[in-house]
Amino acid sequence: MKTKLAFLWFYDAYNAVMNHNKNPLRHIPDPLSRMWIMTVLAWMWSIVFGLYVGSVIYMGISLAAHFILLFMLTFTAAVFYDAERRHDSWLLQLRLQQHSDH
Repeated sequence: MKTKLAFLWFYDAYNAVMNHNKNPLRHIPDPLSRMWIMTVLAWMWSIVFGLYVGSVIYMGISLAAHFILLFMLTFTAAVFYDAERRHDSWLLQLRLQQHSDH
């Protein structure tokens, strides 16, 4: 029971910070703006943690890893958001347009 409660607490804490639909950035309607703000925050935390650890090499790796992770999470969220909003597939439209051009 304690393990389940600890997991739920960690899950809720993680979502409060990392889930753009639950953290204070949810008030920004543009997902791209959210991504860049989260990216800048990730860079800042990577730099602070890298300085704390005392390794410039680790700081660079951490910064790059955070950027890639946040970019992919935001890109995925933007694709899902667009699909939900438009109720269609931009990829299907692109393929149909490509076939009609040939």
